[in-house]
Amino acid sequence: MSARLRSTHTMLMPGVPLYVHALHGKRYSVLIDTGIAARQGHVLELCREAGQEAGKVAFVLLTHAHADHIGNNRAVWQATGAHFAAGGGARWIENQELHYREFCLTDILAEPTQQREEILGLMDGPVSLSLRLEEGMQFVLDDETVLETLRFPGHKLEEVGFLEHSSRTLILGDVLLALATPFFHGFETASGFRASLNKLEGLIHSGQVQQVRAAHHPPLNPEEASHAVRLTRSFLDEVEQATLETASGVDFETLWRRVSATLGREPDFRGYAMLKVQVAELEIAGRLTQHQGQIERR
Repeated sequence: MSARLRSTHTMLMPGVPLYVHALHGKRYSVLIDTGIAARQGHVLELCREAGQEAGKVAFVLLTHAHADHIGNNRAVWQATGAHFAAGGGARWIENQELHYREFCLTDILAEPTQQREEILGLMDGPVSLSLRLEEGMQFVLDDETVLETLRFPGHKLEEVGFLEHSSRTLILGDVLLALATPFFHGFETASGFRASLNKLEGLIHSGQVQQVRAAHHPPLNPEEASHAVRLTRSFLDEVEQATLETASGVDFETLWRRVSATLGREPDFRGYAMLKVQVAELEIAGRLTQHQGQIERR
């Protein structure tokens, strides 16, 4: 696998790397995510290497539609003419102004100074999706190199990863969270996230996966990957417990700010969106109730 997999990475902040991968095949190559606009030259070099050493980049496979994973979409498309594929999130990939407004909750929360520049500055422009990725969809790069698409909803609902069978290497986006961020690196479904972590753990324990390449982690062997799964699961537990403990007849904004403080995170739009999901799921499970804007534990 080392001869066919090429990667580039940068540090987004202390303890939080960001990896972009290219997998070279004799028939064609693929790029998995496109990183942030500031790394454009490095990402385009991955594409050039693929064309020189193997087949040109024919597909860009996006793990999910967050800005730090789609930041060089336009430049890669212009350089390669590749087809773009994702498990969903087309609206955010094809319309970056919409992406910014919905991601940052600008209709609900105040916009901090430089937030627009910071978020939109991660991305270089929109592209159109050619293909929607589904569970089990395969990309046959050559007779030895086959990527299988696996769905991992949690951090984002449309999140996918890719298993290269011959090397038993699993390439992921944010299924394993970047827990060193000062803000919540959260989720769009807590229950779905737990199921995805169980799925990942099963792949590791069964021996189907021998190496994990996650976007915000260095290369992980099975033991290291299992540890990262446990840490991510512990984070979900902490968010759930802090939400339940804070739900004592408070409104949502108070809960959001108190949970953020309890867990040592900035109270920003990411945490707001995540806690909306957490409260809704706990209410469905019968563990919380909301009445006249007040959230109570049952």
